[in-house]
Amino acid sequence: MPFLVPSSSIDTSQVAVVLAFGDPSVLEACCVLGSRAKRVSKECADIAVIDLDGKSSKWFGDLAGVRKIALPVPPPGSSDFGKAVTFPGKNFNFSLSLYCSGGDEERYDALSEDLLSAIRQANLKKANLVRSKTGHELHSENVVSRSVMDFLAFPLGATFQWGVTVYVPEPEGFRARGTERPFVSSGISLSPRLARLLVNVSGLSKGQTLLDPFCGSGTILGEALLRGIDCIGIDRNHGRIAQTRKNLSWLLSHDGHDVDRALSYSVLAGDATNLERPLGGRLVDAVVSEPILLPRISSPLTLEKARRMVSRASRTYSEAIYSMSRVLRPGGRIVIVAPAVKTFEGKEVSMTIENVEEAGLRFFSPPGYHFDYPLRVEHQGTRWITRILYVMERV
Repeated sequence: MPFLVPSSSIDTSQVAVVLAFGDPSVLEACCVLGSRAKRVSKECADIAVIDLDGKSSKWFGDLAGVRKIALPVPPPGSSDFGKAVTFPGKNFNFSLSLYCSGGDEERYDALSEDLLSAIRQANLKKANLVRSKTGHELHSENVVSRSVMDFLAFPLGATFQWGVTVYVPEPEGFRARGTERPFVSSGISLSPRLARLLVNVSGLSKGQTLLDPFCGSGTILGEALLRGIDCIGIDRNHGRIAQTRKNLSWLLSHDGHDVDRALSYSVLAGDATNLERPLGGRLVDAVVSEPILLPRISSPLTLEKARRMVSRASRTYSEAIYSMSRVLRPGGRIVIVAPAVKTFEGKEVSMTIENVEEAGLRFFSPPGYHFDYPLRVEHQGTRWITRILYVMERV
């Protein structure tokens, strides 16, 4: 696990999480942590604070939708800062990652000076401040590669909350699965990291069965298999079916996957609006999918054209929802990623899923939380297409 400090030394009931995908990352944290989290609160666009029921870091690696996890520390300049922070030695690199400040350069410089002054007062004269070249965040891969002690700050009311990064997710596995498999989809293809988040939101455990009725090249299926979840992929395109089979075979034949049980998966030809036929009466525990129903968009559309295009695709989504519900066990979840189109006029046209209640479904929120759908998937998409997320459960 990519802990920046020994995991055994992490003894806290609160952490700050840097969100990779915005609200979907918050939803994932709620789903994965369950009763272990007393509270998950989104403080700003990129930060959530999690209050834990107990002190443990074992779950850190379960979250796909995070960029960093940090422990809270007192602000630099306070009498408790030096007592709370253990520095690595006389010569080390450190950084400040500032979030949710709207790119305020003056604020970033002032906070950097506060941090530098506090470290100098700790008699660490040779500590080196590392600045990001692309903004106010030092990205996690640079934190690791340059052995940086990364402090973060974000506004909390009239003050700033400070933290120190103790964990960053391992990017190599996700990167390899996204680029080295036999068939890689171009354009707006789903990233393995986002696919793992969707699988986590489905709430499935090892041995349960996930269905992707628009399986494409099998990204979601692959991430589910690595979680020990059995899978069924369905697609109308026979070429895609062949690609999915080769991708899954490649995935399970490579070293590095951590599966401790025999896995079952099948990839079938079929229509997402008539799933009963390929499934032969079988029920599944969750449906997770990203139907790609829009043509490639390389330039902005007019508002009228975008509405016509999205309306046609929305009908297919809504028709498929009935079939998904019929093959889903009661209590099971449907996790669907849909597109939103940015128009020439600066508007955004979002895919809508209708007839949810008529299909025997309701929108899902974990106990004690409420999410307004659709959720925007941040930092994923193209210049003219963004992603939104719907999660429903069968009544």
